Amino acid sequence: MEFELSFDSIKLQESTFYNDQIGASIHTYTKDGFPDLTESDVVMFGLNEYRGTNYRNDDDQLLNNVRSSFYNLYQGQNRIRIADLGNLKIGHKKSDTIHLLSEVLVECERRNLFAIIIGGSHDMTLAQYDACVVQNKICSLVNIDRSIDFGKSTEESNSKNFMSHIISRSPSLLFNFSNIGHQSYFTSEAHHDLIDKLFFDAVRLGDISNDLQEIEPYTRNADFASIDMRSIKMQDFPAQYDGSPNGFDSKEICQIARYFGVSSRLTSLGLYEIFNAKDVNQQSASLIAQMLWCFLDGYFHKMKDVKATDVDMVKYHVSLRAGEFNAVFYKNKKIDKWWMEIPLLTKDSSFQNQCFMPCSYSDYLIASKGEMPNRWWKAFQKMN
Repeated sequence: MEFELSFDSIKLQESTFYNDQIGASIHTYTKDGFPDLTESDVVMFGLNEYRGTNYRNDDDQLLNNVRSSFYNLYQGQNRIRIADLGNLKIGHKKSDTIHLLSEVLVECERRNLFAIIIGGSHDMTLAQYDACVVQNKICSLVNIDRSIDFGKSTEESNSKNFMSHIISRSPSLLFNFSNIGHQSYFTSEAHHDLIDKLFFDAVRLGDISNDLQEIEPYTRNADFASIDMRSIKMQDFPAQYDGSPNGFDSKEICQIARYFGVSSRLTSLGLYEIFNAKDVNQQSASLIAQMLWCFLDGYFHKMKDVKATDVDMVKYHVSLRAGEFNAVFYKNKKIDKWWMEIPLLTKDSSFQNQCFMPCSYSDYLIASKGEMPNRWWKAFQKMN
């Protein structure tokens, strides 16, 4: 594809940056030309496609504010080669934009570039999934959201039903879906029941507020991820057209962004549902910039692919339910992370690459008492 023709260049205000500020080293698509992507590890671009929501956000002001805040941050000791590709072109129809975004993400992965999407309605996650389908890749999605978006798939895709469109696509290559941070008053009980029926994961905001680290294994197991920015409480992120007083705070969402950066599997991250008209003193733009900084800090410490046979692995055998099941857990001594091995009772080779899964130390502690960790049990049922 003609990669650079998929984007519109941007105009930057004249600024002088210190050598260790991001703005001094980032490669940006301006009138001077398209960035040399052979010199980049991560690319970011804006997206103003909001036809999947109840409102319109047709100006680029917030994207400009995000760039201004981000470029003025200091890199610290960890310097990542990053390119700003400008803004993705918007199609005549929303489906055209989804198709173009999917093509761009496939090309980014082919070039070994991590892609960060800023803006757009949450149903743009469909393009992230389509990029996996084009590559015939069994994949897992982590979604940070205050609700579970399983609306009617008979309607055109939108921010409230895009997950129904994903699971109804054929062929189905979605191995796992984890919805993190939903709040019960925004979530239909029927949608929660569907999550259980499909052996997917849904973690309530209240269940993780005391120990945010428990969601790290989900982020480590994702191939692509999306964040509905309305999952952040309105006081910390005012750029919401229907904000809520409850949600993640700014510190928590930055930590989640860092978790995504550390993941060795993740190939794209979307930050969706941003409503510029409600931003106050560019507070939301500043938070997005700091999330990007935290992601890049995690990316610098990105894990290498971990295997059960690695020399740093310690293997633990445990018996569950008085010997009904045998389970194997692994701890990597070097990075202090845990994994679990899911036994396959069938000969379905499509699950072979999914058997070695991230987990938490808490999962191991539960198993060591002979009890069944929920994460292990869901994966076992799904595969068998």
